[in-house]
Amino acid sequence: MQAAGRAELPDCRVLRAGRLQLWPRGGPETPVAAPPPLSMSCTSFETLTEEIRLKRGASGLGFNIIGGTDHQHFCNDSAIYVTKIKEEGPAALNGRLKEQDQILAINGRELCNLTHQEAVEIFRNSGDEVTLLVLKKIKTKNNQIDVSGFSPLVLAALGITVLAMFVYVKYRRRL
Repeated sequence: MQAAGRAELPDCRVLRAGRLQLWPRGGPETPVAAPPPLSMSCTSFETLTEEIRLKRGASGLGFNIIGGTDHQHFCNDSAIYVTKIKEEGPAALNGRLKEQDQILAINGRELCNLTHQEAVEIFRNSGDEVTLLVLKKIKTKNNQIDVSGFSPLVLAALGITVLAMFVYVKYRRRL
């Protein structure tokens, strides 16, 4: 089902353990995305909404956005996200707006179900002083090691090394 002027996105399916798998239009015969990397950390996200006031500078508000119904940043998510904070711009000088923050509203106007261009126009016509309602995702960890960037072979070698060091320390007087 393709709307006029829109590119068709691949189907998204949630598999067990919360994994997201992308499939081409034809179905699950050939996966498009690889499974997520191995992770032994207990990473989770908490959300927080924050109101941020900015005064427009010579080059705008000082950040770039992505998203909209026609330019989704995440599959099945047409929300507006901050992609870049420009150095020395109002957002950078304020310091509270961060990349990947979701902008829920600007001057009380919700940014729901808009195309990217409609969202850009709302930002451009928002006046010199703007109030942003922002959803922030705060990454939390439970003091565990994140091993998502390592291969299983490296993890096995690391485990053997740690075990060998433990045995050496425990029995070094006997050697």
